[in-house]
Formats: sequence, structure tokens, C-alpha cells
Amino acid sequence: MIKSGTRDATRDGRAKAPAAALGARPHGTGALRRLGSPAASSRDEGRVSLVCFPYAGGGSTAYTAWRRRLPEALTLHAHIPPGREERGREPSLGSVDELVDDVLPDVLAVPGPLVLVGHSFGAFLAHETAHRLAQAGRPPEHLFVLGAGAPGLTPLQPVGNDEEIERLWRLLGANPAGLERPEFRAGFFPALRADLRAHAAFLPPADRPALTLPVTAVYGNEDPVATEQAVSTWRHLCSGPFRTVEIAGGHFFPQTRVPDTIDALVRDLDIAVT
Repeated sequence: MIKSGTRDATRDGRAKAPAAALGARPHGTGALRRLGSPAASSRDEGRVSLVCFPYAGGGSTAYTAWRRRLPEALTLHAHIPPGREERGREPSLGSVDELVDDVLPDVLAVPGPLVLVGHSFGAFLAHETAHRLAQAGRPPEHLFVLGAGAPGLTPLQPVGNDEEIERLWRLLGANPAGLERPEFRAGFFPALRADLRAHAAFLPPADRPALTLPVTAVYGNEDPVATEQAVSTWRHLCSGPFRTVEIAGGHFFPQTRVPDTIDALVRDLDIAVT
């Protein structure tokens, strides 16, 4: 159950996530298809829907390991953007607005209270989706932005050629096993490049009201880009409770530090682990 007044949720609050893993029972979920339209299930009644947006170039597989760690109170829905996984034949979209337009109807179809999670570029998508949901009369309960500074408030790397993109990718700690294979690069780099361009070009509307829901910004203490200072800029885009959380790890801590990341989310949501 989500309690609307999350503990320790102050605008200047800061906490370190404990390293202990959750003692949660695993359960199966179906990744949404686009965020797709999930089939209704009696097992989802009363659960909180965790809608997760991946890093640039990523898809639902970025959250595969989360499914085994989530408590029973949460149901995972992982975003599959155009141009990857089963949507691989679709052209990638070139802007944050287009990506949110694409996925919003499916997010609105998700049952139960909504919690949005976005990692890196996915934080931009989660934040914009939160605004659209609020405008539609269904604001999410909480927004988690992981490993990202706020749009318009932190400097972004310009998108260069494939070699420059690969250097940035490796700087952030990514080393996909197939990066040296031409066929892998041919499939991965177009989606990555499209997301990086959308990331660099996006600016939120200047005259838009700030989000009033609780926002938690989580960062890895070894991340060379999304530092504590960078993720703290999100406080300027929200007027509700805000806090930062530090986790041991680099930019890809949501994949390499899964128990710690989920523990941080569950503690802020005040969900019982049963």
C-alpha cells in the first residue's frame, strides 16, 4: 500500500540506500508491448503498477532482473520503445514528445495506482509522462528519476558519430557483449542515436506548472555524469516532496545493483515487503 506522506520526503532530504537485498517473493509479470495493453488479471487487483522507462537505446530487458526482486505489492510494466525488441521493425522516434505520445494511451490502460521510474534518458520520458497523466486526471503516486539530471538544467553531451557515441557509452560503464559485431551495431546504434538526439534536444515548457507529486532522484556514487549535484536539479521541476538517494555503483546501477535500487524504491513508497 502506498501512503501519500512518504517518510523522509523533504525537499532537502538526502539518504543513502542500504545495501541489504529485499526479502520479497518473486512473481511473474508481462512486459507491456509498447507499453502495450496488459491483459486484465485478478492477480493485479490492489497492486501498484510500476511503469519503467529504459536508458537511451534500451528496452524492456533493462528491467528483466527486477521482476525476480519486486515485492508482491508491485507489478512491473517495462517500456519497449519503437525500434527495439519486438518493435524492432518500427522506425525509432526522434523526440521526447513523440515517444510520450506513442506510449501514453498504454500507460493510461495500466490498472491500479501508478508509479513511474525512468533511468537516464528514460527519466525524461517518465517525467513528461507524469505531466501528461496529471493533465489527464490520473497523476502518478510517485516519480523516480535514476541516474539523470533534469532537462534544461544540466549540460548534455552533443550527439557525434558512432565512434564518439561508443566512447561515451563505455565512459558510462556500458560494454555490451556484441558491441564489436557489425550486425549488433547495425541494430543497436540507430535506436541509441535517436534517443541521444531526443535527449539532447529536449526542453520542457517554461511556463508549465511544476509536478506536485513526490519525486525521488537516485544516483550512483561512481557515475561520472549523473552526480549528486546533477540529479538534485530535479527539485527545480517539482513543488512536492523531493529527496535524493545515493547508491553504490556507476551509471548503470539499476542493472548492476538491482536489490539496492528496488530497496530504495520500496522504502520511499512505504510498501510492505511480504
